[in-house]
Amino acid sequence: MTKVKNVNGSSRFSPPSGYTSWLEYWEEQTGEKKSICGASGCSNGDLVGAHVQKANSTDKSYYITPLCRSCNQRTDDFDVVWKLVPVPSNL
Repeated sequence: MTKVKNVNGSSRFSPPSGYTSWLEYWEEQTGEKKSICGASGCSNGDLVGAHVQKANSTDKSYYITPLCRSCNQRTDDFDVVWKLVPVPSNL
């Protein structure tokens, strides 16, 4: 598990060229397809490719991970169980 926090205002970032969504980008990068939220303890569906940062870390990079719409609105630090995929640096 990795402790993360949501990135505020990340909806302004469009997915990389050739992808229709950030969730599709995550699936292509990992070769995995998830149907439930990656937040520890949450089993909701209706997933989005959420922009997160590692919490309590000097790493300020943005990552994508599958979260439900509700967990994508969280303002606390929380654990995720799915992989983190780095957001391309050219955005």
